[in-house]
Amino acid sequence: MTDDTERGRSAERVSELIDRVGGQSPSRRAVLGKTAKVGGAGLALSAFGAGSAAAKSGMDGDDNGDGGMDDDMDGDGEVTDLDILNFALTLEQLEATYYNEFLDEYSEEEVESSSVAKVLTGGGNDRYTIYQKIETVRDHEETHVETLTQTIEDLGGTPVEPLSYTFPYESIEEFAALSAQIEAVGVSAYAGAAPLIENADLIPPALSIHSVEARHTAYFNVLNTTDPFPNAFDPARTMEEVLEIASAFIES
Repeated sequence: MTDDTERGRSAERVSELIDRVGGQSPSRRAVLGKTAKVGGAGLALSAFGAGSAAAKSGMDGDDNGDGGMDDDMDGDGEVTDLDILNFALTLEQLEATYYNEFLDEYSEEEVESSSVAKVLTGGGNDRYTIYQKIETVRDHEETHVETLTQTIEDLGGTPVEPLSYTFPYESIEEFAALSAQIEAVGVSAYAGAAPLIENADLIPPALSIHSVEARHTAYFNVLNTTDPFPNAFDPARTMEEVLEIASAFIES
């Protein structure tokens, strides 16, 4: 089996997972049910009000064991800037963990000798910087986590805590394919959430993170031998759609 065939099957397998989970536009109650089944109720809270005064008031006095989520999700409550910031923080925590786990599992030698590395310039010098570039992507995600955490605290909110995750790749080739998909979801998440932000001062930082995530997507598309910029317009996903995709990676 050729490297190209191997990589193609890896990319197809990972893409099918993302498409299967993310190709829907579920209701808010359906999203809640999905996240609860995989232990991701904390993710739903992070996206729809964890740390905000509105969410806290919804949880106080609740006696049905769901933390007031059913009422908040099906009610007329508006998504606040703190909700959106915690939603973004949840995604950045997931991404930071994802890259840290990969870098802990694979050595620089393993990455640079993989078929992914051989794609670049026919195996030339650029192949020997892939590990470092993945480290840079990881550093970006950790910086995003730190910045969002500080911003939430500065605004009087409580940052959501990281969750436990599981990521469905078993090789460096599958990692490259999944990375392109995860980063693309992040790009669509910022595109969908940014228009909901009320505080104009928060929009430029959100857009600056959005553009960096887009660069990450382009780089992993190159590693995955796909077009780094396939479309003139990228899709925007709703918070519900992003939660549905992210829930596939939530372990507890």
